[in-house]
Amino acid sequence: MDSTVASAIAKRAHLGQTDRFGGSLIDHVARVASTVPREARSVAWLHDVLERTGTGIEALETDGLTPLERDALDILTRRDGEAYEAYALRVTFASGEAGRLARTVKRADLDDHIATSQPLHDAPPYAWARRHIAYAQWRNHEPAGLDELSVARAG
Repeated sequence: MDSTVASAIAKRAHLGQTDRFGGSLIDHVARVASTVPREARSVAWLHDVLERTGTGIEALETDGLTPLERDALDILTRRDGEAYEAYALRVTFASGEAGRLARTVKRADLDDHIATSQPLHDAPPYAWARRHIAYAQWRNHEPAGLDELSVARAG
């Protein structure tokens, strides 16, 4: 899917939504999208759409979502009743190209949560999840984001 289409969908779907800390959800999504490589940008824009809005996967496919992007969004979408730790480990150990794409977006998502959140007693263990995702990326020789991708291409 073209990232400008994904951006428009996310902006419309998240209009007026806030995150658990009271910040604008679309601001969070935009920050995540700005830190991932170009090929992950559409998934980054859409990473909270299925979980936090009424938008369905079929509508996204109609707007150009690819099978790889669909699979990555499926990995990134936390299931009803799924413990946060189980969800983070599911992303960590997801296989294939969809797993790699999901980890790229999830690490950027976690980095933004860690950088902008306030300590709350009921907040998910973001730092714990980030360590697991980062380890999986290291183990699989996956670039984590724009900085590591530019270093990998320059080397």
